[in-house]
Amino acid sequence: MKPIKVLHVLEVEQEAHYFNNLVDFIPQDDVEFSFVTFSADGPFTESMRKRGFHVYSLDAATKTRLPKAARELWKILKSENPDVVHTHLFNPTFIGLLLAKFQGRKTVLTRHHSDALHILPRGLKRHFYLGLERLNNRNADHIVAPSKMVRECIVDWEKTPAKKVSLIPYGQTSERFNAITSEIIKAKRVELRMDGQLSLVCVSRLFHGKGHKYLFEALAPLIKDGLDTKLYLVGSGNYQEALEQLARDLGIFDRIEFLGWRDDGLEIIGAADIVVHPSLEDALSQSLIESLMLARPIIATEISGASDTLDGGKYGRLVPPADSAAFRIALEDTIEDLEAARCRAADGREYLLEYMDAGHAANAYLSIYRKLLVP
Repeated sequence: MKPIKVLHVLEVEQEAHYFNNLVDFIPQDDVEFSFVTFSADGPFTESMRKRGFHVYSLDAATKTRLPKAARELWKILKSENPDVVHTHLFNPTFIGLLLAKFQGRKTVLTRHHSDALHILPRGLKRHFYLGLERLNNRNADHIVAPSKMVRECIVDWEKTPAKKVSLIPYGQTSERFNAITSEIIKAKRVELRMDGQLSLVCVSRLFHGKGHKYLFEALAPLIKDGLDTKLYLVGSGNYQEALEQLARDLGIFDRIEFLGWRDDGLEIIGAADIVVHPSLEDALSQSLIESLMLARPIIATEISGASDTLDGGKYGRLVPPADSAAFRIALEDTIEDLEAARCRAADGREYLLEYMDAGHAANAYLSIYRKLLVP
């Protein structure tokens, strides 16, 4: 039997363990993968080429480049002739699904965002984008949701037939987390001067939807009352200037370290006393998964996949989004019994390795591909 030809259409530049685990755990005798990214060449394309896959880079990160990208993608679809087109993220999904349907190809959509469009203010913008979302849902032959809330958005809010939507969390393995040894963590704490204080780490883009404002507001009164802590922000974005000004206004600027984008993010997470995640929107946060896999105490907003990752709060503290007071109380409670929080996180690692097992996730995708091609 010939392998199923699956072409992934996405917009990824950095190496992505979601895709690594997907292709590494599906035998090449079963599926022949190829990739088109709307981003420029980078660590992602390099990683996939090393694995022996065909990879095309369209370098279409701006809207002005999308028409050319669509024309190039049309040609690639013709030349690769995939049995299934599997799309990810908004622009690649909208364009990829349309072109694939015009060519009569089977399609799969993995939905990597949750309710961001649904919480927009009522008006033309919200109506327009939700209309495009529903068009994507109709054009996809099957949809994969990585968390329970994303599935709820698709089925309950957007009225997509439930039989068309599968829940498959991002597959995880333990190897890259096991590589973060105690010696590495000790060295990272020394490098970042974390010892002698409570070190908090937040990993996310510097973007207003990530909720840093509420974290800052939660920290300010604790610091004023004498809490000796420093917050390390790992990530970059156009919101940094506004966050720096907010930190000055709250009197906590000297307690915040803006580290920018880092390629040692796992080491920094491993070195944290507590990982804080105040985001207002996520589908299934990779940084939360990484934090629990490294057995770090976690305080996170109860949005989308956070509850899946922490099993409803069993393995970390969940608080309402955009609630500074609740986040402050959660910090106080966690600090008061930090050892218990560490024990819960260690138990959570074992839970994730079972719930998000990479082999199980890959087999679920393979089953979807096969079912789509049954006459």
